[in-house]
Amino acid sequence: MERLADLVDLYEYRVEDLAQGRTPKGGKRALLELRAFLAQARLPGPLAKRFRQADARFRALRGQSAEPPPTLDLPTLLPEEPKPKKEEDQEALRALALKVWRLMATREAKARAKDLLAGRREELRLIHAFLQNYLDYREKPEFKRDYNLSRFTPSHSIPSLSDSLLDLEDPKVAEALLLEYLETALRIPQDLPIPPEETKNYVRRFLNRLLDWEEAYGLPPKRDLLALRRALEEARRLGAGEKEIARLEERLRQEAREERRRELLLEEEKRRFRVAEEKVLALLNLLPTPQGETPWPEVPRPGEVRETLATVRLAPGRIPLGPLVLTLSQVGEAWHLGLAGEDHVLEDSLVLPWEDLEVLAVREGDLLHLRLEARSGLRLYELLSEGRVLALLLSPKGDYAHLRLLRALSAKLKGEFRLEEFGPRLAEKYRQAPEEALLDYARKGLELTLKRLGGQDPEGLLLEVGQALDLEKEARTLTEALREYLGRRPPTRETLGGEVHFLSLSPEPQTLKVGSAALSLRLREDGAYVGQAGEVARRLRDLLVYPLPEGTLILAREGKRVAYLVVGTP
Repeated sequence: MERLADLVDLYEYRVEDLAQGRTPKGGKRALLELRAFLAQARLPGPLAKRFRQADARFRALRGQSAEPPPTLDLPTLLPEEPKPKKEEDQEALRALALKVWRLMATREAKARAKDLLAGRREELRLIHAFLQNYLDYREKPEFKRDYNLSRFTPSHSIPSLSDSLLDLEDPKVAEALLLEYLETALRIPQDLPIPPEETKNYVRRFLNRLLDWEEAYGLPPKRDLLALRRALEEARRLGAGEKEIARLEERLRQEAREERRRELLLEEEKRRFRVAEEKVLALLNLLPTPQGETPWPEVPRPGEVRETLATVRLAPGRIPLGPLVLTLSQVGEAWHLGLAGEDHVLEDSLVLPWEDLEVLAVREGDLLHLRLEARSGLRLYELLSEGRVLALLLSPKGDYAHLRLLRALSAKLKGEFRLEEFGPRLAEKYRQAPEEALLDYARKGLELTLKRLGGQDPEGLLLEVGQALDLEKEARTLTEALREYLGRRPPTRETLGGEVHFLSLSPEPQTLKVGSAALSLRLREDGAYVGQAGEVARRLRDLLVYPLPEGTLILAREGKRVAYLVVGTP
């Protein structure tokens, strides 16, 4: 606080020097750097007022100067009143959401590509064949009327693993291939008059036609055994010599062995690529709804600035975003986005890292959308996603019905389910357990159950134990929670189902307001602690589920960064 006051004093002195016709100490460059720093700092009310007054004086002096204006213009940017939605704004917001989705898809493609680079890379080879055949067929006149692909004949086979024209071992090539696949699938409803919901079914039909084509696998052509049999029969009928007949019989046996080997290889290739087909189709879940299962990124209307989301019209000024203050400035025709004293040219899309967060900026015309996200690879969102399931498991409703169901499911998977061990009496143990111990118990139980489940759908077994415990409704609720948790990897702000907030821990206590509750969050030497006045603070290690009257607060921590959201009471 004292340091900021000293800097404001210094800025006032340097502006006064400029007003008196003197060169400020350190030169005008030092003055502009100090001005940029104060513009981004979160000044308290009195200091902010002094800074604005001095800055207004500086701008007036600058206007009188014959020198060219400095490149950084930083008036205070106040959120404008949201205007009624116009049709052109709606189209621009949709375009902004699509650009955000592309940024997310690029990040996800990079992660998925690593998983597809192992082994024989059937998925990448199948995607390459799909793209070649689809783009080739799209140019033919019968394409737009052939919804069921009844007139489609594949023309490009699946490339071999050693194809010299491809370099599928290169992660960048694999990433680009996945992105082209997603973009091509995204455009299918524009290429064909089909509902967006039918995109996945259309791609499935296309891949099935390709995999049913025997020439797709690059194997030698089928051998003509019938012609050899006829030649052998004809030789016997004409009374050919024993050597000639023996030669024909040996050739027939050899060709039959080769054909059998080819059939076995073809069967194995079909099996492998059928498995790959399901993985390739599963990638379409990354498409935005209704084509896939990824919710459209939320884009506020123009003029709306939230804690970690903002949509503004291009104008020089400052934009608060979570713990950051971004600057927007124009130099000639180019717009720049400033963060931590460094300006970046603002094009269609931009990603700026800052500690363990990143700022995503996308532009459409005169609209700019900003969002603060956890950097890729960090666990904050994954922890919040796990916390949503734990909030359900730790709810005491129905004598801890969901936690008992999870335990019963785990026992069923192990083959040791006994009905009497998971009745309401088990809830007494949960009530008596310390909160921290119960959270650890639920987390370990969730991890073990998911490990035993493998990749199978939990619905069948969960409904079975739910009926046995007379908790069928709760079993369905838990099934949906587990499905969403397993199917949303990696989770995003939209899939978490609530607004995510970020803050940095410090020794000074910070107040979190959740409805009518006010919680104190403080960093101590032995860890971080959360609590309300008059109660024992709870320790926040990496994840904490904190029940409140208005809902359940989920806090995730990595180092000094904390993310949190509130979910409804289960």
